[in-house]
Amino acid sequence: MNRWLKLMILSLLMIFVASFSFASDKVTDITKEVLVGPGSVAIQTQKDILMSFGGQIRMIPTSETDWDFGMADDLEDIGLNGYLGGKLNKSFFKDHANESGWVNNGYIRSEDRLYFNAMPKDRKWSFYAALEFDRPLDTGSVDKRGGKDDEHSTFGLERLHGTMELPFGLRLHAGWDIWGLDVMDGGGLVYGDDNPGFWITGKYGALSFNIGYFKLEENNYQNKITYLEDANNNDRDLYAGYVTYKHGAHKVKVFYAYDQIENVKTGTFLNHITKTMGNAPDVQSHHLGAYYTGKFAGFEFFLEGVYQFGTVDDVKGYAHDDYDISAYAFAGDIAYDLKDLIGFTFKPHIGFIYTSGDDDADDDELNGYTGVENAERFSQYWGGENTIIGDTNLVLGSALYGYLPEMYGNGTPIQIGGLQNLSGAGIGRGDNPGMTMLSCGLTVAPKRFIIYRTNVNSFWWNEDIVVTSFADSRTKTEVDGDYVGTEWDNEITLALSKHTFIKGQASFFFPGDTVEDVTSALTSYTTATGQKIKGPESDDTAMRFAAELIWTF
Repeated sequence: MNRWLKLMILSLLMIFVASFSFASDKVTDITKEVLVGPGSVAIQTQKDILMSFGGQIRMIPTSETDWDFGMADDLEDIGLNGYLGGKLNKSFFKDHANESGWVNNGYIRSEDRLYFNAMPKDRKWSFYAALEFDRPLDTGSVDKRGGKDDEHSTFGLERLHGTMELPFGLRLHAGWDIWGLDVMDGGGLVYGDDNPGFWITGKYGALSFNIGYFKLEENNYQNKITYLEDANNNDRDLYAGYVTYKHGAHKVKVFYAYDQIENVKTGTFLNHITKTMGNAPDVQSHHLGAYYTGKFAGFEFFLEGVYQFGTVDDVKGYAHDDYDISAYAFAGDIAYDLKDLIGFTFKPHIGFIYTSGDDDADDDELNGYTGVENAERFSQYWGGENTIIGDTNLVLGSALYGYLPEMYGNGTPIQIGGLQNLSGAGIGRGDNPGMTMLSCGLTVAPKRFIIYRTNVNSFWWNEDIVVTSFADSRTKTEVDGDYVGTEWDNEITLALSKHTFIKGQASFFFPGDTVEDVTSALTSYTTATGQKIKGPESDDTAMRFAAELIWTF
């Protein structure tokens, strides 16, 4: 019998026994504590340990059209099948990475979890774990509990979080759980993820703090002894923390992150595919910033600013051996809820993001801002899981969770940040063009059980980029930084009970002139006589439609 099935049966037996043995006792709901995770089934024990259990089923049938803005169709129309050559094909730019793997076109994703919590009555320690299976579904993935080429079970530990009470009101945390500097009520400009590590928290009146160390990649372990290398300084480590001051409806958070990247080679996404990356320089990247959220006279305000600085040493193959990092980003939003006037939530908002770009490939500065992890998708103001730009888009140059064009630049492809899962794939470039985004949207909840949310986000790149063709790596095209396009995201949520929900999602990305130029540059080539032939300009609307069927308890 599968070990996870045994664990499920054991847990259900515990609930069954507890419901009869201790029915007369009051059971404490510890899921309302910040020390443990979700799960609404409380379990009474004979000891002083409080326990709870929970689960989630999340089925997401998804249909995608023209994620590549029509590149594949345009290449087929002019008779260039297999135009990109090698292992790539004309539909390559439809592929994108999300949490469940690489996907395209239409698929059914299933994200399923089991939650376990424990904590003593004196709150001296706590324990939380979440088992997860997250895959696009077919018979092979469910029978093998893995993927197309993965035989082992992927119903593994998605979350693990233990805490211990320390003297002086401090608490030590260890494991991997959601930890962020500016996600949710921030702009998602710097960091938010579930990387493993240790962190210490404390709260003293209106002031609280959180300081952590996280291991984003460890070089000093392998599955086979022959794979190990004697390389102590070949990892990626994050040291970060923040101090928060809260007074009523107002909050100020000041944060800092030190991102030490010593294991990522220089190069573009094309270099990654063709296995022609350069050396791994020593990157020391710092982020210092703050944000404010508050409510006043019915208005809701948000403002954030970040400065990124640091050094890159021991670079080989580019204009300089060493570079300085100097970049910045701003974000803001204002909303007003008309609930008091019309009797239900009707909240429009308008917001923006601005990140600096690099305008000079020849100097020794990297001015293209990138976060430790670009996570704009997790901002409550303009984010959402149903976005096209934030679910990886190779044409737009955006990696998973982020909106920034971090895969493009003007000629110095050095990674100074970016999502760890895609490190070494040409993301987080310090020479990226920067981005301006204007956002407006509306949240409407005419009833408690129905919520409609819509966002219109328009994008511009602030500086020019140089695009290397995937059809002919000798061919490079300069693309002007200009209007990229507008994405319109829609989501409606219907709550059928406290534990069951149905969501409908529809997203559209309407491309601008810059997308047309980029799609042409990606498929241009040079003839034997030196003549440059431009690829077709693609401008079809990218679309994503999905439903979510959710059971959670």
